[in-house]
Amino acid sequence: MIVDAHTHLGDKEGWKVEDLIASMDETGIDMSLVISEKRYAPIKKILEQVEKYPKRLKAIGDINFETLDIDQINYILKLLEEDKIIGVKFYLGYENYYPSNEKLFAIYEYCQANNKPVVFHTGALETGDRGLLKYSHPLNIDEVAHHFPKLKIVMAHMGNPWLLDCAAVMSKNENVYADMSGYFEENEPIEYEEVAAFIQRLKAAWLFLGSYEKFIFGTDYPLYSQKEYLEAVLALDLNPKEKELVLWKNAAKIFNLDLT
Repeated sequence: MIVDAHTHLGDKEGWKVEDLIASMDETGIDMSLVISEKRYAPIKKILEQVEKYPKRLKAIGDINFETLDIDQINYILKLLEEDKIIGVKFYLGYENYYPSNEKLFAIYEYCQANNKPVVFHTGALETGDRGLLKYSHPLNIDEVAHHFPKLKIVMAHMGNPWLLDCAAVMSKNENVYADMSGYFEENEPIEYEEVAAFIQRLKAAWLFLGSYEKFIFGTDYPLYSQKEYLEAVLALDLNPKEKELVLWKNAAKIFNLDLT
């Protein structure tokens, strides 16, 4: 069983839902979680695509912080309540706000009370984006986890390049996890040398945490090949328990997935 917990769709060539399904079939991925993003595909468009493959794809919504008001919050909460989305992502750095901004607390409170996860962009931004990294540093997530200790939190991209800071936040906070997506050079084949560096850097996080048990497989498809990304993750020295947790069990637990 394999779940890719971090993918995207859009109108560009290679970004369409049929392309994702074909990639999953080639790679042996059972389910992908598709994250909406106002730059590429808003929530409504993502829902239209995901609904074509209800057993293979699930949607994660996002917010537009610049226009965030009670109507937008209520819309997100309604989608969560109706199980049309399985979580909410916040694009820290791409938009200029900290995760501890009180405007977001109504979403956190609902998600905490209803066992729904939130996902935060952490770490570097997509090449060419002029957002501010101070908002996307993984240490910012510690404050949210402190105030909402039962809220299930996923730090996308492991806070790369701040992997040890990400590991420290996970170590301190029981309900904080990290997905492994978006590590390599975008829109390029993953080279052997990059995989070797990936293994070395993840080993440092492993030494801090004592295991890979709080990591989640994700790719950031279509910026990366799912097949190549899976091969890179499987190159890590995962024991059988870690392998199951990373490839699907953590995602199933955090996102309340029915994988039967």
